Amino acid sequence: MTGRPAFWLWAGACLLGIWLAFETCGRLVRAFPAGALAGFALLAPVLVLGVWALRRTHPVRVRPLGAALLAVAWGGLAAFGVALPANAAFLAVIGQTAGPGFGAVWGATIVAPVNEEPLKLLGVAVLALAVPCAVRGPLDGWGYGALAGLGFQMSENFLYVLNTIILTGATQDAGAAFVSFAGRVVGGAWWSHWAMTAIAGAGLGRLIARATWANAVAAAGALLLAMVLHAWWDAPVLPGAELLPFKGLPILLAAVVAYRLARRGYLAHFRRAADAETAGGVLVPGERHVLTYRRWRRKERWDVPPGEPRLLLARLRAAELDLLETGLGGLEPDPDAPERLRGDIRELRLRLNASRRRPDGAPAVRR
Repeated sequence: MTGRPAFWLWAGACLLGIWLAFETCGRLVRAFPAGALAGFALLAPVLVLGVWALRRTHPVRVRPLGAALLAVAWGGLAAFGVALPANAAFLAVIGQTAGPGFGAVWGATIVAPVNEEPLKLLGVAVLALAVPCAVRGPLDGWGYGALAGLGFQMSENFLYVLNTIILTGATQDAGAAFVSFAGRVVGGAWWSHWAMTAIAGAGLGRLIARATWANAVAAAGALLLAMVLHAWWDAPVLPGAELLPFKGLPILLAAVVAYRLARRGYLAHFRRAADAETAGGVLVPGERHVLTYRRWRRKERWDVPPGEPRLLLARLRAAELDLLETGLGGLEPDPDAPERLRGDIRELRLRLNASRRRPDGAPAVRR
């Protein structure tokens, strides 16, 4: 991964984002250390919980932690940091052209979707270039888009903690952090940046899987939908905390529908591929059910003796899952991968059966 230019683009963009964010937030953190610490203490567990949950939205296998952290870091550092001066410049243009009154009321509605949604979505594209096997369809695009949006959401929430301290007169730093947490996380986390970028990511994942004009139109439409939903959320309509569910529910529903469609397409491909490999003798009857559900694979591992048999079983299942996903597409499909994986599966199955037949579970002696 580090040998790919996209990885260094990711690293450079994150460093740039850190520097730009520090230019805005650094003096506020130094001025209100107690409030900043309280905000960090409140938001950090939410970020960990969000990453844990979004990694498990994949129906078959948990998304790799490394790729997930790359997406989160892009959203929370690169996209957030670059968005700060970009939003300020765009707001200044709107204020000068349409007047300060219009900019104060409608500026965020126009600026945030146009700047922030493409910046967040770039994280999915950069991840696909840095780790080609990570994004191979709408379901992957949805998941990593949601993770990039989550990172942006947490950084923005931290900035709002600092802004709330100022708005409350800087007299109750920790109290302002709790007020901001209640409004931004408890009241708005269910339909925020993660959901918008998940929708756009699903469209981009479809394009990455199959580069066709139809999929390009779908990807553009998904990004446009994310921008429209973002504008709806920021629009000065339905004000008041009690009306937040009415504003947020369309965003959440759109994200759920995008997920269900992506999930259904993935599982349909997965089952077709499993049936074909079973008919070809690579998989044995009944393995499709085990491979489809994580809980069955966990239960299966506990029924195998520890040591070499359990390790071989884990490698066998990983190779089988890789084989069933080879037909999903992606930026760098390997035409030799299916045959190579079939050979690995046959070898691992023979070794696993041999290790199970040894009563002591000790590794066979190689001559």
